[in-house]
Amino acid sequence: MAIILSTVIILVVASFFVGTLYTPYGWYGGFESKPLAPEGIMPTPTPTPTPAPRAVIPTERMVIYNAYVSLETRDIQGILAKIRALAEGYGGYVTGSSRSTYGTQAMAEIGIRVPKDKFHVAVQEIETYGKVLDERTTSEDITEQYIDLKARLENLQRQEKRLHEILDMARTVDEVLNVERELGRVRGEIESLQGQVNYLERSVAMSVITVRLTEPPPPFTPPGMDWGETFETALRGFFAVVRGLIVLVVSLLPLVVIGVPAYYVYRRRKLKGKK
Repeated sequence: MAIILSTVIILVVASFFVGTLYTPYGWYGGFESKPLAPEGIMPTPTPTPTPAPRAVIPTERMVIYNAYVSLETRDIQGILAKIRALAEGYGGYVTGSSRSTYGTQAMAEIGIRVPKDKFHVAVQEIETYGKVLDERTTSEDITEQYIDLKARLENLQRQEKRLHEILDMARTVDEVLNVERELGRVRGEIESLQGQVNYLERSVAMSVITVRLTEPPPPFTPPGMDWGETFETALRGFFAVVRGLIVLVVSLLPLVVIGVPAYYVYRRRKLKGKK
């Protein structure tokens, strides 16, 4: 009985696939996939902060602080306004912000700079604006790098001053041109080092906080069902099985016609041999 049941099941499954493959169209032909359009985030231009005044060799460690905070909130627009007000209230500014939508879920990102002494307080306050999903704080000690740049800069400035003295003592055109050429090279190196020093001083004085805001995911709702389409698909599957059975029966009929008589002849000979 089990062998007969297994044979029937295998026959029905085989008929379904044969019927489906035999048709010029598949039962799944009614579905069509549509590619998702990529989301784009258009960041706003970053304002150029006012350069900080030159600093002397530091008597304390120079550390750059950065933080990243990810929050979940239903009021993205309101939280963006609060973060802007926080930055301005602490004497900082907004470096940039962006908003986007992924499906039905809105999200935004904003970057601010605040004075170093307000960094930890600002991070703690921002964390109260929503549900904290992620929070990371990093610090980088650049004291040695800063001291090295300042020492090289002072050496070049002394060299520039000495070249100006030599230029005043030059007597020939060639001497003047050579000294001016050397002065141009030294001045270029001074400006490059001064730019690096200014950048480090700004990075230490004003810490960076990046905040990412995300709306809570929408509650799960079961997809709607089109009963007409479902019934149509079921009918296509049924007719695919019927067509497959017909194809199998017609294809196997010659084997049955030849095989059944051969089986009976073989069985009769076997019985005669036993007698």
